[in-house]
Amino acid sequence: MASRIARTIAVAAAGAGLALSLAGSAQANDGGGSYSARLADGCGSTSGTYHWYDSVVYNGKPSFRTNWDFDLWDLCSTNGYAVSLYRKYSKWNGSAWVNDGSYHKMAASGSETKVADVRIFLCEVGRPSTCVGIS
Repeated sequence: MASRIARTIAVAAAGAGLALSLAGSAQANDGGGSYSARLADGCGSTSGTYHWYDSVVYNGKPSFRTNWDFDLWDLCSTNGYAVSLYRKYSKWNGSAWVNDGSYHKMAASGSETKVADVRIFLCEVGRPSTCVGIS
Protein backbone atom coordinates (compact mmCIF):
# COMPACT_ATOMS: atom_id res chain seq x y z
CA MET A 1 0.00 0.00 0.00
CA ALA A 2 3.06 2.25 -0.42
CA SER A 3 1.44 4.10 -3.30
CA ARG A 4 -1.68 5.08 -1.34
CA ILE A 5 -2.37 7.21 1.68
CA ALA A 6 -3.14 5.26 4.81
CA ARG A 7 -4.66 6.53 8.01
CA THR A 8 -2.25 4.97 10.44
CA ILE A 9 -2.06 4.90 14.16
CA ALA A 10 1.34 6.10 15.36
CA VAL A 11 2.72 6.25 18.87
CA ALA A 12 3.02 9.87 19.98
CA ALA A 13 6.56 10.80 20.98
CA ALA A 14 5.49 13.04 23.84
CA GLY A 15 2.65 10.96 25.21
CA ALA A 16 1.42 7.46 25.61
CA GLY A 17 -1.59 8.04 23.37
CA LEU A 18 -2.30 7.31 19.75
CA ALA A 19 -2.26 9.91 16.99
CA LEU A 20 -4.01 10.48 13.71
CA SER A 21 -1.25 10.33 11.12
CA LEU A 22 -1.09 10.96 7.38
CA ALA A 23 1.47 9.26 5.18
CA GLY A 24 1.44 8.61 1.47
CA SER A 25 2.71 9.31 -2.03
CA ALA A 26 1.63 11.03 -5.22
CA GLN A 27 -1.14 8.45 -5.71
CA ALA A 28 -2.76 9.31 -2.37
CA ASN A 29 -6.49 9.15 -1.77
CA ASP A 30 -8.66 11.70 0.00
CA GLY A 31 -9.83 10.64 3.41
CA GLY A 32 -10.87 11.49 6.90
CA GLY A 33 -13.65 10.88 9.32
CA SER A 34 -14.66 11.20 12.94
CA TYR A 35 -12.05 11.16 15.70
CA SER A 36 -11.96 11.60 19.47
CA ALA A 37 -9.64 11.61 22.48
CA ARG A 38 -9.82 11.81 26.26
CA LEU A 39 -6.99 12.91 28.55
CA ALA A 40 -5.63 10.14 30.78
CA ASP A 41 -6.62 12.05 33.94
CA GLY A 42 -10.16 12.58 32.59
CA CYS A 43 -9.79 16.36 32.65
CA GLY A 44 -10.50 16.93 28.96
CA SER A 45 -11.99 15.36 25.89
CA THR A 46 -12.62 16.15 22.24
CA SER A 47 -14.52 14.74 19.30
CA GLY A 48 -15.09 15.89 15.77
CA THR A 49 -14.08 15.44 12.16
CA TYR A 50 -10.83 15.74 10.24
CA HIS A 51 -10.51 15.44 6.45
CA TRP A 52 -7.58 15.56 4.05
CA TYR A 53 -7.43 15.95 0.29
CA ASP A 54 -4.39 15.24 -1.85
CA SER A 55 -2.91 18.32 -3.44
CA VAL A 56 0.40 19.17 -5.11
CA VAL A 57 3.60 17.11 -4.88
CA TYR A 58 6.54 19.18 -3.63
CA ASN A 59 10.09 17.85 -3.84
CA GLY A 60 8.76 14.32 -4.39
CA LYS A 61 6.44 14.40 -1.36
CA PRO A 62 2.65 14.86 -1.60
CA SER A 63 1.04 17.73 0.21
CA PHE A 64 -2.52 17.84 1.51
CA ARG A 65 -5.34 20.30 2.01
CA THR A 66 -7.06 19.65 5.33
CA ASN A 67 -10.07 20.82 7.28
CA TRP A 68 -11.33 19.98 10.73
CA ASP A 69 -14.09 20.75 13.22
CA PHE A 70 -13.74 19.55 16.83
CA ASP A 71 -15.59 20.20 20.06
CA LEU A 72 -13.49 20.50 23.23
CA TRP A 73 -14.58 19.86 26.80
CA ASP A 74 -12.56 21.05 29.80
CA LEU A 75 -13.80 18.72 32.52
CA CYS A 76 -11.58 20.03 35.34
CA SER A 77 -11.81 23.79 34.87
CA THR A 78 -10.75 24.35 38.48
CA ASN A 79 -7.32 22.70 38.02
CA GLY A 80 -5.92 25.82 36.31
CA TYR A 81 -5.11 24.13 32.98
CA ALA A 82 -7.29 24.70 29.93
CA VAL A 83 -7.44 22.02 27.21
CA SER A 84 -6.53 22.68 23.61
CA LEU A 85 -5.71 20.94 20.34
CA TYR A 86 -2.15 20.79 19.05
CA ARG A 87 -0.52 19.28 15.99
CA LYS A 88 2.83 18.19 14.71
CA TYR A 89 3.29 18.28 10.96
CA SER A 90 5.51 18.97 7.97
CA LYS A 91 4.77 22.20 6.09
CA TRP A 92 5.96 23.21 2.63
CA ASN A 93 7.50 26.69 2.95
CA GLY A 94 7.92 27.33 -0.79
CA SER A 95 11.35 25.74 -1.11
CA ALA A 96 11.57 22.90 1.43
CA TRP A 97 9.58 20.73 3.82
CA VAL A 98 9.86 22.01 7.41
CA ASN A 99 9.10 19.93 10.50
CA ASP A 100 10.41 21.31 13.78
CA GLY A 101 8.98 18.44 15.85
CA SER A 102 7.19 20.89 18.14
CA TYR A 103 3.57 21.03 19.20
CA HIS A 104 1.70 23.81 17.40
CA LYS A 105 -1.56 25.03 18.94
CA MET A 106 -4.49 24.86 16.54
CA ALA A 107 -8.03 26.20 16.54
CA ALA A 108 -10.89 23.77 17.17
CA SER A 109 -12.09 24.41 13.59
CA GLY A 110 -10.09 25.43 10.56
CA SER A 111 -8.23 24.43 7.43
CA GLU A 112 -4.64 24.18 6.21
CA THR A 113 -2.82 23.68 2.94
CA LYS A 114 0.60 22.35 1.93
CA VAL A 115 0.95 19.98 4.90
CA ALA A 116 1.96 16.34 5.35
CA ASP A 117 2.69 13.93 8.22
CA VAL A 118 -0.06 15.52 10.35
CA ARG A 119 -0.60 14.26 13.91
CA ILE A 120 -3.22 15.90 16.16
CA PHE A 121 -3.18 15.88 19.96
CA LEU A 122 -5.40 16.92 22.86
CA CYS A 123 -3.37 18.46 25.71
CA GLU A 124 -3.65 20.60 28.78
CA VAL A 125 -2.11 23.94 27.81
CA GLY A 126 1.53 24.15 28.89
CA ARG A 127 1.68 20.48 29.90
CA PRO A 128 2.96 18.35 26.97
CA SER A 129 3.17 15.29 29.25
CA THR A 130 -0.66 15.20 29.23
CA CYS A 131 -0.96 15.01 25.43
CA VAL A 132 -2.89 12.16 23.85
CA GLY A 133 -3.32 11.62 20.16
CA ILE A 134 -6.63 11.97 18.36
CA SER A 135 -7.68 8.58 17.02
